[in-house]
Formats: sequence, structure tokens, C-alpha cells
Amino acid sequence: MDLISSNLQATNEKFNSILSGLESTKADALANLETAASTATAAISSQLENVTGDLRSLVPEGFSVPSVNLQGQLQSLSGLTDITQSANLLSSITTDFGDALSASGFSLDSLVSNAASAFGSGDSLSGLIPNFEKSPLGDVIQKANAVKMPDINPIVEEVSTFTQNTEVTAAKTTASSSVRETSKTLPTEDSTTYKVTEKSKKVTQSQGGQSITKEVTTATEAVEETTTGGEVTVTRRNVSPKGFSNRKGNKTESFGGTKGGTITKLGGSEELGIEYKVTLSHEPSKIEIVTGSTAKDSDQTTYTAANGQKRRRRFWKLKPESGPGNSITAAAGRKYQQDTYRISSSDPKEIIINEYLREYDSERVKFSIKYVHDEKYDPGY
Repeated sequence: MDLISSNLQATNEKFNSILSGLESTKADALANLETAASTATAAISSQLENVTGDLRSLVPEGFSVPSVNLQGQLQSLSGLTDITQSANLLSSITTDFGDALSASGFSLDSLVSNAASAFGSGDSLSGLIPNFEKSPLGDVIQKANAVKMPDINPIVEEVSTFTQNTEVTAAKTTASSSVRETSKTLPTEDSTTYKVTEKSKKVTQSQGGQSITKEVTTATEAVEETTTGGEVTVTRRNVSPKGFSNRKGNKTESFGGTKGGTITKLGGSEELGIEYKVTLSHEPSKIEIVTGSTAKDSDQTTYTAANGQKRRRRFWKLKPESGPGNSITAAAGRKYQQDTYRISSSDPKEIIINEYLREYDSERVKFSIKYVHDEKYDPGY
């Protein structure tokens, strides 16, 4: 602070006096560094008291009159019963807050009425009446509503009780009992879900000169009637080790290569052909297509068509030994000569293939068979 230059603008005489006192106190303290402590203390104590007094004179005294609060005034007004006192207090409230309330969009009459209703029911005005205050200087400001504090003990929450819905429970039980147990093994005994039948009859299916006769359970054999006390009970069996004639499953199986099924060479000769045996997963009721595959780079992929032209193909349809086969196999036979296959007489799942006209692929899939079988489980019952 510049205390030397004369006529310096924006200076404060009282503040400069305090700074001068501090400089003087500092100089006396330095001058008494080598004197006794009691002497130095006496020298600077009076100066420090003067500086302290000057500092305190800069702080204005607080207001002796408190701020006027609108909520408090309306609370007091609601509690008055004397007409004159009420009129005087309302006049004072109007003078203090009327203009500020109107400027803020509030109606004093409505606030007075709301305050009286809240007072009558014992409710707090906080949150209902805006929190306006008038300072001793006459400034009216709106403050945030004070946070309400509880004046009673917290309510103890009662433990809730759960009443089971009997209808839902019954529906759940019914749904659970309707779910059928699963197994990879065909059931051999009756249960609540599965009803086993051993009844079957021989059924023959023929197509293209090939006939397959096998034991199956027909719709008639699947139904069982029992009479008890004159009442007839009809039970539809849904498991048959022989398979149901009305439940047809389609399946294609491949043999040879790294992913195909096993091929067993039975023997033979170049004059009569080499025979191979493959085993199906199910006993077939009808064989749709048997295909042999030749290697891509093999000379076995070439054949002479009926018109004398050379053609190439990798996949060849084989025909049954006993006939031309179905329409698809017979149509292929009109294009090229076909090797043959037959169903083993010892095991109907075994198919014997004669490799005579061409040599089929030995590294990839050699043979594939598409067939129909009778499913052993009928989920419709």
C-alpha cells in the first residue's frame, strides 16, 4: 500500500491508519530485539491494542432488529382472536410483503386463507406458504422452504403376510404333472405318461419291384379296450418296439469317410462285383434313394448317355436288385447303367451294395441312403 504519495486516489484513511500502525509496531519490535522481553512487550502492546481497535471499527455492527418472516407472521395472524390485533397485523403484513408477493405471482388473500386452514388442522406452513423474509434494510427476498423435521418416532413397518393363490398353485401342479419325463431308452413298462404295446402285425410295402415286409403296430393294435363293471375303458398305446404304421420318420444316413458310418467289405470279384454292407439306424419300411459317390478326379465320373454323348457326374443312384426302384431311381436308370443293392435277409437294417459298374470314393462319403422308418413313439397320445 502506497502511504507516501500525496493526493493518491482510491485510498481509505482508516485503512491507511491501520497500515501505518502496523508499520510502526514492526519498527518498534525490530528496535527492541536486544532489549528484555518485558520491555519489548510493553513497547508494542499499546500499539497493537490501537491497531486492534481500528480494525474492529471497520466492521459494522449487526442489526438489532431481526428479519420479518412471512410464514411466521401468517402463523401469528392465524392464532389471533382479537379483531383489532388481527387487522393491525394484516395491515403490517400487507405493507411488508404485498408488493413482493404480487410481483412473484402470489395472492396475499389466498395465502392468509391457506394459512388459517393449515393452522386449524395443526399442519405446518412450510411448503404451503412461500418463505419470504424482509430484512431490517427493507429488502424482501424469497428463500427456500425450510426442511421439515419429524417430531414423532418412526413408524414400525409390519411384516407382510403372503396368501397363496390356490388357483395358481393348482394350475402349477397341473402343468407340472403334464410335463412328460424324457429318456433316451424306449420304455418297456407302462407309466402315467407312456403306455407300451407289444401287439403288431406284418405289413408289406412295395414300390418299383422292391417289397419290404415288417412287423408294425397299426391303429387297431394300438387301441386297447377293458371292461370293468360294465364300463368300457379305451386306452391308446403310444410306445411300440415295432413302430407305429401311422408315424413315419424320414432319415438320410451317409457311410464312409471321416464322418460317415461304417462300411464293411464282404468280398466278391471283378466279374460279379464287390459287395459292401452298411447298417442303418432304424429298420426301414421303405427305401427311397441309395446313392454312390465317385471321386472328383476319378475316370469313373464319365458315362455315355443314351444319345451317345459323354457326360460327367459324381453321384449315381443305385437300384434294387429286384426291380427298377421308385420313379426317381427308374428315371436315373434311363440315363446310365446302375449298380444294385438289396436288404439283408438276416437283418433288415443291413443293406448290401454291389460295386460292379464303377468304383466309388473310398476317402469321402461312399454311399448315402434315404429311407422311411416307423417311429416307435406316438406323441399324439
